[in-house]
Amino acid sequence: MNKQSWFSAVVILIIFGLSLSSIAPPMLFAQTKSTVRGATDFSPGDGVRVKVWRDVSVSTQGDVNSLGLNDDFIIDNRGNVSLPIIGEMRAVGHTRRSLARAIEDSLSIRAVRIMCSPLIRVTLLGAVNKPGSYLIEPKESLWGLINEAGGPANNADVKKIYVERTGQVVVKNLLQAFEEAHSLEQLGVRSGDQIYLPGVSRFNFRAVVDYATLTASFVVLYFQLKDRNRGR
Repeated sequence: MNKQSWFSAVVILIIFGLSLSSIAPPMLFAQTKSTVRGATDFSPGDGVRVKVWRDVSVSTQGDVNSLGLNDDFIIDNRGNVSLPIIGEMRAVGHTRRSLARAIEDSLSIRAVRIMCSPLIRVTLLGAVNKPGSYLIEPKESLWGLINEAGGPANNADVKKIYVERTGQVVVKNLLQAFEEAHSLEQLGVRSGDQIYLPGVSRFNFRAVVDYATLTASFVVLYFQLKDRNRGR
């Protein structure tokens, strides 16, 4: 192989090495980012849904419902959750599996099995029957959240649903976005967000009649006073 061929081969190897180095960092960053996301399933201000059942393979009697753990619980701003029987325990930093295992270990009851699910806290306002703040699973649908609030009111304008975060609208036309996704998580809804379901303004015939009557009274009064001034 002559010098020119050797030089061409070296150049090709250098270019190939540079291309690999430019590709590797994003791939590594993506893996690291994914790992960090999976490190915990819970955040302060969120909620946790605890489900308890008795392991039938263990020959121990007892009613697991009496433990009072089958419920939704709010994680405080310190990252702790207060549970019946157990008391306060750390939730932030756990995955759903590790938190369930920690609760089982705290109970020290062989027959009990625990499952934990993260919840987000969302406020639903506007034309719904029960506006308020709700704890709901991120994988729940938009309509699941609306049903939690008693369903839409008769004057609800579902085409204009929007999401507000810290006073700013972050998702407009939520109905169109919902058609492209199947969960609140996919829609980008986070814990602490407010979802507004506007109402359709209706034509109030009685209010128009009252306004017209009042206006006509002022007009009649004006002409009466005008005629009286002319007669003087």
